[in-house]
Amino acid sequence: MRVRCPCCHAEYSIEQAVEDEAARELMGLLSDLPRETSRPLASYLGLWRAKSRALAWERALRIAREALELHGDTAALGAALSETVEAMRQKQDAGGWRPLQNHNYLKRVLESVEARPQAQRLTPAEPGAGQAMAPVSGASKTRQAVERLMSRGHRG
Repeated sequence: MRVRCPCCHAEYSIEQAVEDEAARELMGLLSDLPRETSRPLASYLGLWRAKSRALAWERALRIAREALELHGDTAALGAALSETVEAMRQKQDAGGWRPLQNHNYLKRVLESVEARPQAQRLTPAEPGAGQAMAPVSGASKTRQAVERLMSRGHRG
């Protein structure tokens, strides 16, 4: 099956996309998370690379795992990730921004999120879209799609 990259519009086969072990693991990890955590986590990973470079799958997987180990509550982590991404994007727009090298900023944001009442830990349904707040849900359509693709690829 041929697919098209939504960013650069290059065409490639879906088999190529899931060939890399770290890429499969990262996609599985993201698909296991609620949408309110997986989307900001994917955006957070982009803060670790320079604009002129790609982030290796192995490094992205390691960074994602490290971030998830910072907090057991995915709702709080998702809120902190969203706030971190928004703050870093504002810094990028202002200029003079450098890629992240550690999770210290995220840790500070997590501390402030933890200090808030539980009702304020909800994350936006679409980060940056200004929509109403949405609670964390357990079902993931992305996870189901990835599992279907993975099971098809392993039938041999």
